[in-house]
Amino acid sequence: MDSRLRGNDKERKLFRLFFKSGHKKSSNPLLSLFRLIMSVVIMGVLALGLLQAYKAFSGYDPMKLDANSLQGLLTSDSAYETLIGLLTFDPKESIKNTTGLAAKGEGGEQAGQGGGSGSPVKFAFAVMADSHKDTATLTRALAQVKNEGAKFVVVMGDLSDVGTVEELAATKQVLDSSGLPYYANPGDHDLWDSRDKVSDPPKNFVEVFGKTYQSFIYDTVRYILIYNSDNYMGLDGVQLQWVEDELSRAESENVPELTFVFAPTPLYHPSSDHVMGKVTPKLTSQADHLATTFKRGGVDLVFSADTHFYSKFIEPKNELGMLTVGAVTGERNPQAPRFAMVDILEDGSYNTRETEVK
Repeated sequence: MDSRLRGNDKERKLFRLFFKSGHKKSSNPLLSLFRLIMSVVIMGVLALGLLQAYKAFSGYDPMKLDANSLQGLLTSDSAYETLIGLLTFDPKESIKNTTGLAAKGEGGEQAGQGGGSGSPVKFAFAVMADSHKDTATLTRALAQVKNEGAKFVVVMGDLSDVGTVEELAATKQVLDSSGLPYYANPGDHDLWDSRDKVSDPPKNFVEVFGKTYQSFIYDTVRYILIYNSDNYMGLDGVQLQWVEDELSRAESENVPELTFVFAPTPLYHPSSDHVMGKVTPKLTSQADHLATTFKRGGVDLVFSADTHFYSKFIEPKNELGMLTVGAVTGERNPQAPRFAMVDILEDGSYNTRETEVK
C-alpha cells in the first residue's frame, strides 16, 4: 500500500480519536463554572482592548460622551470606518482610503447645515489644518481643491512641526504655488520656536504669514479667523473686543447670510482633551465665553483643528455647531489625510463634505 495512503489513514484515526476523547463535556460543575468565568474574563479583556485601541486611533473616548454627542459620533462616517478598520485590520496591508465621503455631504442636520435642501451650489471653499512638515501631501490636497473649483482655502494652524521660520516659509511656498487665495491663522505648533527663544509666541508666524487673526466677507458669508492656539495666554483683551465688534458689525450691516468662525484649538470637544484649557485650566472659562459670544452673535458653525480627526458635534451649553476638520499630514494621523469642503447653496444654506486627500 502507498505510504501516503497509510499516512492519511493514520491522520483520520487521530482526528476521530481527538473528537471522541478530547471534547467530551465535563461532568464536573466546578470545572464548567471555571470555564464560564474564564470566558467572561477573556471577553472583557478583548472589549477593553478594543476600547483602548479605538481611543488611540481616533482620539475619542466613547465613555465620556453625552447622549447627544454619542448620537453624533455613532452616525459619523469617520468613526464607523475607524472602528471597522480596527476590527478588520490586516498588518500586511496599508491603510486604504475610504470612498464616497466627498459625495455624501454627510450629516448636515447635525451641525445645522440644512444640506438636504437640494438647492444648487453657489460656490465652495476648503478648510484645512495640521499639515505640519508634510508639504507633499499639502501640495496634493491643494491641487485637489483647485480641481474641484474651490474659490479659496482657510488654513487653520500647525503649518509646521516646531514653528521655525524655515518650516513656515516652506509651507507658505506651497500655498503660494497653488495659485489659490488662502487665509491662515497659527496653531500651537507654530508658536513653539518663538516661545522657546523667549520671543512673542506668534513672532515667526507673523514674519511669514502676517496677521494672526482676521475677517473677511466673500459673497454673502462672513469668515472670522481667531487666534486661540496659545495654550498659556489665550486671547488678549484687544482680540476679544475685536471679536465682539466683528459680530456686532455683521448684525448691524445685515450683509452676510452665514457666519463661520475658524478657531485652530477647539473650544469644546465631547471626548478629546485637545481643547482650550487643556494646558492652562483657566482658559476653559474663556472658551465658554467665546462659545456663548458666537452663539449670541449668530455664528452658524465653528471650525477647529488640532485633534487630527474629522468630527462634527454640538456644544451642549449653547447648542453651537462645531466641526474638526482632520489633518492633512500623513504622519501621526489616526485617519488617512483629509480636510473639509464647504458648499454654499443658492438658498442660503450650506453643506460640509469630509474629503480625503487623493
